[in-house]
Amino acid sequence: MDTFKLLLTVGVFFWIYLLWSRRRLYMLQLKLSGPMGLPVLGVAWEYLITYKRKMSIRTKYMDIYGSTCILWMGPTPLIITRDPKIAEEIFMSPECLNRSSLLSKPISSCAGDGLLSLQGSKWVERRKHLNPTFRQNVLLSFLPIFNAESKSLVAFLDSFVGQGEKKVLDDIVRWSFRVATQTTVGTDVKEETAFKNDSVLKSYESLMKIIVMNILLPFTHNKIISTLCGFEAQKTSARINIYKMIATIVDRKLMSKPKSGSQPEVSSLIKKSMELYRNGELPVEEVRSECCSMVAAAFETTGVTVCHALTLLAMFPEHQDTIYQELKELFPMAGDFEVTYDDLQRMVYLERVLNETLRLIPSVPFTPRETLQDFRLSTGVVIPKGVAIGVDIFATHRNRDHWGPDPSMFNPDHFLPDNVRDRHPYAYIPFSKGRRNCIGWKYGLMSSKLALSKILRNYKVSTSYRYGDLEFVDNMGMKLAQLPGLEFHRRT
Repeated sequence: MDTFKLLLTVGVFFWIYLLWSRRRLYMLQLKLSGPMGLPVLGVAWEYLITYKRKMSIRTKYMDIYGSTCILWMGPTPLIITRDPKIAEEIFMSPECLNRSSLLSKPISSCAGDGLLSLQGSKWVERRKHLNPTFRQNVLLSFLPIFNAESKSLVAFLDSFVGQGEKKVLDDIVRWSFRVATQTTVGTDVKEETAFKNDSVLKSYESLMKIIVMNILLPFTHNKIISTLCGFEAQKTSARINIYKMIATIVDRKLMSKPKSGSQPEVSSLIKKSMELYRNGELPVEEVRSECCSMVAAAFETTGVTVCHALTLLAMFPEHQDTIYQELKELFPMAGDFEVTYDDLQRMVYLERVLNETLRLIPSVPFTPRETLQDFRLSTGVVIPKGVAIGVDIFATHRNRDHWGPDPSMFNPDHFLPDNVRDRHPYAYIPFSKGRRNCIGWKYGLMSSKLALSKILRNYKVSTSYRYGDLEFVDNMGMKLAQLPGLEFHRRT
């Protein structure tokens, strides 16, 4: 009995100590509204089980508790916002530079240490080194790859004509993967067996699923649990396959000398990474990791953007017809044609449609940051050091205060110059903003726009799926609960 009393006393004191050490977190509940949720579980149960990760749950909470509120995901508080003013404060503050460790650790574990996962001063230094790899002249050098791979995609889609509605996301993601890999490590990757037979693409997709699982269920990131469940073996196998291909290319380039009179290597990212390695600023392992993570960052986001744009245009054919007329003036003949940078600049309506697609279905719907120091919002609320604070991009893009009474409606006129000028600059943030914005946002827009121009000049797309039935699910990138099928009809 005495032993039991002793253990009970120790337990009580430990519980009091735990509550006291977390008192600043609990005080947030007094300053920010939000659902209490279940003990220990918070709202995680409702999010994962009842809503099945659907983004409508966050919209529901912000409609009830305000545009900036607190959620308890298990014992951990998460501050979420759809307020452009608060988003600006977060993105511009050096105290919110780091991605949440709930996101960065799984990425690092699966893809290695690169720009996606680095934190603090290491990220600042790496970003400074890699910024030149996405300059305008570099992007223009990618146009032959964009054109060649989009030509192959259009030829492949021709097999769907007359076949009814088809799910095309996997095929479009394969196109974007081929583009992302070639622009990252060079066009000689096309000679690699793992690239040609898509095994390395399957390995990337396997890693992406593990990363999502580690983020949504953090306990699966534990190595013991991961090993017992077989996830560690899957991750190791996928990484070996990816790194084997990338290491082969990196090592070959490190050993080779440029031939006299040869064309310069089109992929400046791998060139810059190898330059850092030769200068002793980057270990060779991180050269490979940077290439690996850059491909991962580019291919899925671009692929889903193109697929979602086609889906919305199939649902709103009047806008598709306007794009067709714009493209027909630029390219009178259907079939294969080269798209130049000047051509892309003339696709004004297509760009508005692409922007509206990214508003309604942003490729990355949520971006969590982690406070490096206590961070005071303009509302006076102080977010303690180490707390995750996330900008809900999906909800920000549908905030009635900035997008009108019907913000969910597809309307490319949202991006007419006058409307853009009058809107808060952080009401539209598909690529984030501030110091840690997406380094490849121009690359993503250019490749997406070029592919869409070739597809929409050659085909009219339609679907029986209704826009109002779309359901949006949290993932590493944007995901639809049910993907609509698309039917393709040849244009002349």
